[in-house]
Amino acid sequence: MDPLLALHVLLCSPESVIFKAVAFFLDSKLWFRLAAVVALLVLLQLLLVVGQSEGNQEESLAISVVFAGCALTNVVAFASFRPQVVALIGRRGLHPAEEVLRRLRRLSVRRAPCYLRWMEVNDRTLIRCCDLGIGCGVLLVMLVLWPQSFVQTLVPLIWLAAGWTYLSLQAVSGDFLGLQSDSNLVEVDALMALLSILARSHPRQALLVLRFFAFRKMLGCGVCKYYGSPMWQSFDALQVHYFTQPLVNRRSRWAHVWPADFHRFSVLATFLVEVILPFLIWCPWPCRISAWIGFNCLNAMINTTGNYGFIGFLNTMENLSLVDDRFYQLVLGADVDAWRLPRSTAWPFRLVVVCVLSLYVVLSLLPLARAGKGTVDLRTLRLPDVVTARLEWLEALQQPWKLVNYQGKFSGMHDFRWEPILEASTDDGQSWRQIRWRYKLNQGPRESGVVLWLHLPRLDWRVWFLPLAARRGKEPPAWYVKLLERLAECNLAICVIEKDEWVTKVMRASWSFLRVALSAVRSFRTPSIRRCGCPADWWPVRCLPKRTNAFGVFARSGNRPPWTCSLRREVAKLQAATKRLFNKLCVQYFLHHLTLSHIQRIIVKDVCSIVTMA
Repeated sequence: MDPLLALHVLLCSPESVIFKAVAFFLDSKLWFRLAAVVALLVLLQLLLVVGQSEGNQEESLAISVVFAGCALTNVVAFASFRPQVVALIGRRGLHPAEEVLRRLRRLSVRRAPCYLRWMEVNDRTLIRCCDLGIGCGVLLVMLVLWPQSFVQTLVPLIWLAAGWTYLSLQAVSGDFLGLQSDSNLVEVDALMALLSILARSHPRQALLVLRFFAFRKMLGCGVCKYYGSPMWQSFDALQVHYFTQPLVNRRSRWAHVWPADFHRFSVLATFLVEVILPFLIWCPWPCRISAWIGFNCLNAMINTTGNYGFIGFLNTMENLSLVDDRFYQLVLGADVDAWRLPRSTAWPFRLVVVCVLSLYVVLSLLPLARAGKGTVDLRTLRLPDVVTARLEWLEALQQPWKLVNYQGKFSGMHDFRWEPILEASTDDGQSWRQIRWRYKLNQGPRESGVVLWLHLPRLDWRVWFLPLAARRGKEPPAWYVKLLERLAECNLAICVIEKDEWVTKVMRASWSFLRVALSAVRSFRTPSIRRCGCPADWWPVRCLPKRTNAFGVFARSGNRPPWTCSLRREVAKLQAATKRLFNKLCVQYFLHHLTLSHIQRIIVKDVCSIVTMA
């Protein structure tokens, strides 16, 4: 066989011996049994802590670096959400927190652990919650830098305050804080609260628990890909990933036009990094550093070719648990002895922390098993049914608190990208002009996306899910209707659109109609781009063919003509005009979910407001 062809089959084909070995490792369920063995070893290490009042102070610097990194992640997450909180969940937001809290107050605290239920929530309260989270993160970083401060006893409470604040905001934010990484941040804060107590006397065991968390997260991501979309097993997933991800940038286009063999090889490398390398965490020091380098390379590739906000930063800080004091001493020349202060933890506190952490390690196997998409569960370990049922009950009991969460990203892939395009008319629908999204792709031949670094625009992320849900026949969320209503009311507080000179001028004077249509992002490769004259860092965005359903809405603007007729006659005229326009243009909202009665309700509400003002 030709050596180049053999190399191609080995590295870039589903027939690769390496991939077949990974597939056998997963299909045989050996991965889950080994993960259970790892959990057992971590439990044994934790149980040894109970009888030791003072442990080895090695890894004190390593655990402190992880604490500081996760505290900075809290600062970034809260700071990113703060400028969006009023527009998203404020009193006039798309998903008002007051309406959610009316429902939450009917539930017990155990089922809805949100401390905002005891407060009068307004826009200022939500901003103060974000400020509290930022303050907690900054204070935790300062306490890591000054470990001898007398405030060290309050560190677990500060971690709990940051985590509960984020959990409370998540409870009232609905979809906008509904990403896996949001629950991941709450879990990290709760875990850090416990480990900050244990790390005072036993930093090595605390670092071991963090390594188990990183192990479970990476292994879950790899397993869910294998059992998720068939495009992963056919090595086609990364040929579409870069242009179908939520928020693209210029580097996305650059990565997308790389050769197909590179993308196939990247799929194999992803399986090796996320399925095999996690087990190297429990091997000697050089192997663990190799796993850390592999995790960071994959994380860097994902976050430089897409906009994922603080998610990549959080993953990087969590993976720092794989590095120990030896690395900082040999590579960075740090004085590790200055961090090894002889400290102890009281026996009752140590016992409680060890018991809770042991339960956490055991319950972590349940979300890890869900990554297998039904192929494994606790019965795979041949546990008694009574034990399995009790653990499942405990896992369901903690779910509202987000203490142990499922970790599995990019398991579902698709080969198309539809972008909703906002358009407005100032002449009663005769001509239309695009209202540009601030961070998403807009219609046109020269769209490249923007680089957002650590900022995560929540509304733009959620809008990316809308065409996917529409294609599956799901009804639109309530916040999407409110988004169109706010734009129709010329609400300048909406943070989703790019406020250029035309938009600002028209929003102040009001437009006649607003509509939303679907456009498709065309996945051109380099030769096609050269033929159509588009540079390599531009994404051509074209309107979908007429035979493809679009989703949209027409809505009246905030400024209405003066009231001159009776209410009934004016409503009848507006309804007749809307019906004619609706039938003529065949505009549908989310593949037929907007009905004429909904448009009529909007018009009646606006007409009534005119009468009231008159």
